Amino acid sequence: MTGSKLKKLSLCIWTVAVLALVGAAPRLSYLKLAPSMASASTQALENSTAALSSEADSKDLTLLTKEVGIKFALTCTSLEFIGLHLESKGKLNTGAKAKFTGCEAYGKGTLEEALGCHIHSSGQPVGTIETGKGKGELVLHELAAGGKELLTKLEPEAGSTGTFATFLTEGCVIPEANPIHGTLFLKDGEKSAEVHLVKHLVEAGPLTSLWVGADNSEHLETSIDGSSWVKLGGEQAGLRWGAKDEGPQFTWVVLDEG
Repeated sequence: MTGSKLKKLSLCIWTVAVLALVGAAPRLSYLKLAPSMASASTQALENSTAALSSEADSKDLTLLTKEVGIKFALTCTSLEFIGLHLESKGKLNTGAKAKFTGCEAYGKGTLEEALGCHIHSSGQPVGTIETGKGKGELVLHELAAGGKELLTKLEPEAGSTGTFATFLTEGCVIPEANPIHGTLFLKDGEKSAEVHLVKHLVEAGPLTSLWVGADNSEHLETSIDGSSWVKLGGEQAGLRWGAKDEGPQFTWVVLDEG
């Protein structure tokens, strides 16, 4: 964890991904490598998949926003991925979701004034928000000071005009139905995307553009804070992974040794 770690994580959802760039831009591939693998064997494993799981870093997971003139913070205490995998050609499988639990709303963008709302998504118990299906791609962001930064672009399955998630309220001053739209960019909070680690710290990156409800001037007051660890799950749990620069092409690698 770096000293620049933020205290809370966004409600907008999913997390580190591995995704392809198109055209002449660099591509991402997910490969599983054993230390002694020959190039031909490596190529044969390009269609492998690997599950991703999350590990808490911040005490709360928070979205700060303004809607119908009311500033508020939506905070949740835990995050679970639903069906999130790395796939070949650097893709994050379309259709993955996330589930947030322990969710509450607070006024004035702080944790000082509870709004007295019951928060949930459709079909979920109070305090639980399940996102819709997502997609994304890896992009290289040109930095103003020079150089490039590897980011993961995440969107709803229908694109930026689609809905990340809709949270419902009961007995609250904010609207009863609140869709979250836009595009989320994630970066490696420890600048170690190309280091093979058991877990990577991810947080909101530059270019993120999100809004709750209508896309109007209040759009500019929506922000996300925080960080979360992402690691491999399932059969690959405990293995090291990260990006590998192979000249004109980036490759995501999972090492067979932990």
